Amino acid sequence: MSDQPEQLTAAVRALLHSDKTVLQAVINAVPTPIFFKDDEGRYLGCNRAFENYVGLTREALVGRSVFELFEPELARVYHEADSALLQAGGEQVYEARVKYADGSIRDVMFHKAVFEAEYEGISGLVGVILDITERKKIESEYRQLALTDTVTRIDNRFSFMRSAEAAMGRLAQAGNPVSLMLIDLDDFKGINDNHGHFAGDTILREVAQRLRQVIQPNDMVARIGGDEFAVLLPDTQCPDALASLAAKLIEQSARPIATGDQQICTGVSIGIACAPHHATNVTALLRCADQALYQAKSQGKNCFHLFNSDQPAANQE
Repeated sequence: MSDQPEQLTAAVRALLHSDKTVLQAVINAVPTPIFFKDDEGRYLGCNRAFENYVGLTREALVGRSVFELFEPELARVYHEADSALLQAGGEQVYEARVKYADGSIRDVMFHKAVFEAEYEGISGLVGVILDITERKKIESEYRQLALTDTVTRIDNRFSFMRSAEAAMGRLAQAGNPVSLMLIDLDDFKGINDNHGHFAGDTILREVAQRLRQVIQPNDMVARIGGDEFAVLLPDTQCPDALASLAAKLIEQSARPIATGDQQICTGVSIGIACAPHHATNVTALLRCADQALYQAKSQGKNCFHLFNSDQPAANQE
């Protein structure tokens, strides 16, 4: 142990050399990584789970700082967090993504606190690393479910409204235009009545996928009602481009859809509105697109209509 820093106390050396003390036996039995350092950031000890985490033995860790053991960038992150805790005192809890010695990337939560061992004359911090990878995965799945329509597996109304508000925020801050298409399946009630709700769900799923295939990656399609979809088009307001896209959406939606041994044909009507020309908030933009959709349906369905640009912008909530 001649390469260990001279500052190590006799008590620390005793801890280092003994795996049979009560403290070491107890923390070794804990499957969660545990480590402790002195007030200058040098490792005083750890358990076997921490050794497996960093891929280093306790003998290699004790007496050394993070800068002697890890890559500079990672060492800096560890050092800054430790220094903040030692300066403030109390406890510290935070989440991070870390790379284990086996190469796996995991989500973890650090729980750390300062301590002072008066008998040995040692103060520092102790930390526990909790693996929360599975919890984060489940949380992500639930978040995705909250944003996804259960029938079509595309974004739902809540997700659409969140994205629309964000797009209108960019409009207010940087002037980025936003266009909206409301798309309604023509005579969808008749499909449910004549062919059943299973066939109706098949139609909804296929139309949703066809809409998604036509739009650009930065655009968004969502199911916002029973047979109503919305397409959000950030940074788009050119009437010719909107008319071309609407025509493609109508063309794709009109192709027969197989449901079991049947081929069912449907059509869509589309209402289009643009911000800031027609509206300056999401509610008003939806209202304008809905009015345009009504006009499309009154014109015979299976067509699109752009909101009358001669009308004043709608600002009411």
